[in-house]
Amino acid sequence: MKKIICFGLVLLALLGCLTACNFTQNMSGAIAGEAEATPKVEEMMAALADDNTSDAKALLHPQVAETSDNAIAQMSAYLAGRKASAIELISININSSTGTAGKTRQERVGYQVTLTDGAVIFLNAVYLSNNQGTGFASFQVVLGVV
Repeated sequence: MKKIICFGLVLLALLGCLTACNFTQNMSGAIAGEAEATPKVEEMMAALADDNTSDAKALLHPQVAETSDNAIAQMSAYLAGRKASAIELISININSSTGTAGKTRQERVGYQVTLTDGAVIFLNAVYLSNNQGTGFASFQVVLGVV
């Protein structure tokens, strides 16, 4: 009986050692003050309204920065100089993990943006921080029903 208990404890300890490499923490509905993306969204909206593509590309994650020229041009053309007069966070989901590839923090955020002409648009963005860099992995202006 003692051998079975000892074997079970050793097996449980071995299992714990093999699965302890990845710690994940999810927070949904966190307070707005925790979002790293909020000041970056304001910078991105200002860069897009001013048609400043170099500043907009600098805010993107290195994984997507090279393939984003057309998308940045489309969003700048839509804004056509209209700046954001109000940006309100409407949803947030933060996922932080630590594993063999390093630390990763991903924020999925949604904003309601009021432009200077009174038009209301919505933004969906993914702000990613990992060992490759920090920036927007996704930044979408959403038109239509949300």
